[in-house]
Amino acid sequence: MNQLLSPQLLKYRSHYLFAIRSFFQENGFLEIDTPTLKSFPGMEPYLDPMVVRSPHEEREGYLITSPEYSLKQTLSLGLEKIYEIAHCFRSGEKGVLHTKEFLMLEFYRVGISEIELIDVCISLFEYLQIHFKDFGFRKDKCIKVKMETLFLEKTGRSFSVDDLILTLQEKFPKSNYQFDSMYYEDLFFLVFLNCIENTLPQGAPVFIYDYPQELAALAKVENSRAKRFEIYWNGVELGNAFFELTSVEEQIHRFKEEQVKRIEIGKEAFELDTNFIDSLKRGLSSCSGIAMGLDRLLMIILGQENLKFVSPYFKNNYE
Repeated sequence: MNQLLSPQLLKYRSHYLFAIRSFFQENGFLEIDTPTLKSFPGMEPYLDPMVVRSPHEEREGYLITSPEYSLKQTLSLGLEKIYEIAHCFRSGEKGVLHTKEFLMLEFYRVGISEIELIDVCISLFEYLQIHFKDFGFRKDKCIKVKMETLFLEKTGRSFSVDDLILTLQEKFPKSNYQFDSMYYEDLFFLVFLNCIENTLPQGAPVFIYDYPQELAALAKVENSRAKRFEIYWNGVELGNAFFELTSVEEQIHRFKEEQVKRIEIGKEAFELDTNFIDSLKRGLSSCSGIAMGLDRLLMIILGQENLKFVSPYFKNNYE
């Protein structure tokens, strides 16, 4: 337990979680609890799950990096509005904005797009402003902006491969990076982190949507754009949302691409989660969903810049 937390802060956390649950209860969402220990982890190439072993060193499974797969299995049973507050775990996470264990809010709603989901997020923040703590939130201050618009404003270029390389060559003229041989995702985020993220407006949520199709992950692609958004608030990445991919064939194809990429970057290639694939075959209604870091959101609400002041899971050796 983080010894820096005061009794007052622990009371804040309790009231905070109660307010979040109240919001979803009042809006007709069903709270779901899903397994924390699973046989198959998420496939994201740059996330490393924690392995659970028996006393005999046999692998028992993995702690979840997100409840996403399980919640989508639940959606495939016919539910329409669900949420979970889950303990999630990621290996190798360090810094003032990271803990290896953290609380994630993940919720889904059938029948809405990712753009409509933005308004649900704004309603949640407004509810917390009224029912938890006055932290100066005003929905008219929220910013919605396309990713390509940000790239054009901040770099003068788009996020095509050629433009990303030109921007990086200009930004790092003496770099030893071999930009021509880098993955698209690495090029994109190298530009985003160095040219855009640190220039985002402060004081209110920034919803960035319409990502390049190469970064679709589990989102649908329409008109060469991944139908997803991320929330940044005071420069902190807070949430990641998708207009969810429902095609079985496309999802399997993307998983196999991620398996190959994990091998290429020297990581274990996990097996496909057959239960998740079966749920897609059963049928997943058109829906949107988001994963949001609750410890980070509380940090922002309380005006802090370091998780050690708000998170029970923070340890000094995580810094």
